[in-house]
Parts: sequence; C-alpha cells; structure tokens
Amino acid sequence: MRYTVKPSSIRLRDDFEEYATSLPLLYERREEIYAKPEYFFAKLPYTIYGLKKSVCIGAILKAYEKGEPYHEVSEDGKTEEFLASYAGNPMTGTTTGLKTVITDGCVAQVQRFRCCGFLSQCKRLADCFHESGFPYRESKLTIHYIIEKLKDNEANKCIQD
Repeated sequence: MRYTVKPSSIRLRDDFEEYATSLPLLYERREEIYAKPEYFFAKLPYTIYGLKKSVCIGAILKAYEKGEPYHEVSEDGKTEEFLASYAGNPMTGTTTGLKTVITDGCVAQVQRFRCCGFLSQCKRLADCFHESGFPYRESKLTIHYIIEKLKDNEANKCIQD
C-alpha cells in the first residue's frame, strides 16, 4: 500500500521523518522484520528515557500489535495512529511525543500528542523486547536501510505480478 505524506507543521530531522512516515509500511511488513534478528534490532532514530537498551523497530512493532496507546484505530476504521516517539516524566506520569496518523488509508501526517501513563508505556515496550525470543544484540542496520529494503522488495514484487 502506498501512502501520501501530508506536509507537517512540525519540523522533523530527515531520518526521523522517513521513519515516522514509513510506520504503516513497517507495520504492514512486520513479519519480515520479526523473521530476521538483524532487522528486528535495527535502532530507531530516538531513545526513551528509562529504557536500558536502544529502541528497536521489532519491539515497537510488537507494541503496535498490542494496541493502545501505541497503535489505535478509530471505531469507524478510517483513522489509524502509530506512536512514533515519546518521552515522559516518571514522577508525574505524563507523556508527550509524536504520532503518525493515517486518514482514509492514504494520508500520513506526523502530529504531536500528550497523554498519561509514561511508566506503563515503557514497561510494555520493555516486555516486547523480551517476547521476541531473540537474545539482545546491537544491530549495525539502520532503519533507513530496512525501509529501503522493504520498498525494493515491494517494487520487485509488483514487477513480477
């Protein structure tokens, strides 16, 4: 599936913007990422205070499968939101961050959000590391590399069809 990226009023680093706007593709192709430990542990272009290890794409995709607050779909199914990054205060429990919003299956836009539950979000993400069954390792792969590989695979698949 192809998504049109709607310009955002939020100024993002190029590496983060590529990651945030590619979240629907990454989620759609998550089984490929789970199948390859090097892909699973590819570092994301941000960190989360309170986690001992770098945030990796496989863990965040596992968290999306568990639903809110990482991945939310509206009741009518027309809007889908992916938590792209977050930071928070363990003392107050407040969280702020960015999310990728898909509207009517075709428009991706990065938006700011604020909510509560910082520690529970960190715990859920840490649990996703452990559920993978892979021993932790530092990956040399970047999220950019994985996005490019998935796009290449998709293009090759379209040519063969």
